[in-house]
Amino acid sequence: MPINWFPKHMRSSEEVLRKNLKFADVIFEILDARIPLSSRDPRIDRVIHQKSRVVVLNKCDLSDENGDRVWIEYFKRKGFTAFRVNATRGEGIKRLAGAARGMVLAGKSRSKVPKDQKRAVSAMVVGIPNVGKSTIINAVAGKRKTRIANKPGVTKVKQRVTTPLGLELLDTPGILWPRDDEKALLKLAMVGAVKDEVLDLESLSMSLLERLKVLTSEKLRDVYGVEVAGKESYEILEEIALKRGCIQKNRGVDHMRVSRMVLGDFRKGKLGRITLEMPEDDG
Repeated sequence: MPINWFPKHMRSSEEVLRKNLKFADVIFEILDARIPLSSRDPRIDRVIHQKSRVVVLNKCDLSDENGDRVWIEYFKRKGFTAFRVNATRGEGIKRLAGAARGMVLAGKSRSKVPKDQKRAVSAMVVGIPNVGKSTIINAVAGKRKTRIANKPGVTKVKQRVTTPLGLELLDTPGILWPRDDEKALLKLAMVGAVKDEVLDLESLSMSLLERLKVLTSEKLRDVYGVEVAGKESYEILEEIALKRGCIQKNRGVDHMRVSRMVLGDFRKGKLGRITLEMPEDDG
């Protein structure tokens, strides 16, 4: 399934990051807890170099808890502090502020440790579209400060937000660099980091069902009332369509409607808490 999405405003996003690094004490790298590997571009290391960093596994309400623990240990081995966060409910947010200030005061940041420890620590928030950067900023700020939408690519300009937790946050446009890794692109599409308008949703939903057959076949049966053992993904999709009434008059199965439904159910957590990849996938 070809995926070609690279909005023009993202071409300048890397330059925005580079120009503003000098103003940041710490980097908050926001990842989708369901796909920490695929939602993390290795070129970010080249951009931010050795700047102190906190890895934030957001949307942990949608990911498998055991998987979260495995990923936190993975990043620990890589030398990064990592936290699981549910920014929508504010879970884990205060720990981010404490970790950022701790890094600066411990002298781990390349930036100068502030003489006045009451000065707000500056944290740059980076990540691909739709991982929840703006939601995290709003949770830290304690009220809505940045524009939020469940669509990739909403933040197109940098925004600076002062918060009551002793942090000054610099929001940056989401960057989704062109990739050659088709598996990563597929998982990004599954979680909604790529606009549905440019995707073949039927193929995407069948790819998702193939993965879910392995990870959570019982949940598919419980939610949709279909048996998945020994069946191809297109057969499962059509059975779901029949069960849910996704039928076009005189035209049979409404593949677009059932595909949108399956993808939406997964993205909203209706199929359970699912992590689509694990560290061993890091080839």
